[in-house]
Amino acid sequence: MTTPPDPNVVVAGVDGSDTSLDAARWAASVAHRMNATLLLAHALPQSGALLSPAAVLMQSQFLSQLREDGEAIIDGATRLVRSEFPDLDIEYSIGPESAGSHLLEEADDARMLVLGATGAGAVRSLFVGSTALHVANRATCPVTVWRGSSETAVPDERPVVVGVDGSSVSDHAVVHAFEFADLTGVPLIAVHAWRGSSALGAGGTGVLVDWKAVEQEESALLSEGLAGMSERFPDVSVTHVTEQGSAAEVLIKQARSAQLVVVGSHGRGPIVGALMGSTSQNLLHHAPCPVTICRP
Repeated sequence: MTTPPDPNVVVAGVDGSDTSLDAARWAASVAHRMNATLLLAHALPQSGALLSPAAVLMQSQFLSQLREDGEAIIDGATRLVRSEFPDLDIEYSIGPESAGSHLLEEADDARMLVLGATGAGAVRSLFVGSTALHVANRATCPVTVWRGSSETAVPDERPVVVGVDGSSVSDHAVVHAFEFADLTGVPLIAVHAWRGSSALGAGGTGVLVDWKAVEQEESALLSEGLAGMSERFPDVSVTHVTEQGSAAEVLIKQARSAQLVVVGSHGRGPIVGALMGSTSQNLLHHAPCPVTICRP
């Protein structure tokens, strides 16, 4: 008889980089608040083709060393997390497959998957690493790509920002954002960005448009996207922000004083999984704080 997976788990990907350690600290703080288990997941680098008996021996020795290095990375991350959360339940896994595949497998039934925006050996820039993009495009649970500084590697009193566009995917993000804000005891900023009147179609503009009426219409759409949430989460203080402009730019502006941005991502593309929309991609590359992606 097999034991069913425990869904009360927060998975954190660790590769030895400073970014992944900060992500693990953030994940540990969230798991502690959720009374959940923290699973530290590490993947071994992929091996090449075997060419000769000597190569087989060398590869065996190399893989053994990689395993030892992986265990050392897990041990270091565990000690760091334990120093801040000594009573946290911590497990670990080391997988032989690619980092993306291993994280997706471990997070299949998890409450959240957390990883750094850039990994070991990655260029420290605005660009998100390939593993983060791969996982955020395919995970079945919310994925938090950690961005920021070591000083802000644990949740604090700053608000949570959520993007609202009235879609069913946005609804998932709204629920997750309210849950996180309630969990951490912080206010929520609900943001709806618009480029033109819904009645005029996408990007619609017009010389004779009553923009005051349009703004009221878009504000109503935001309110509809939050319907029932205040009743479910009465302790969460909510601020409505409706602003004309691109969603990514408006959200990034709000994120400057936030600790987390939560957005939904529509699954698009029938080949090799789903591809995120431009707003999610933009946030993952440029947001000043962690970004949580919620997919259907």
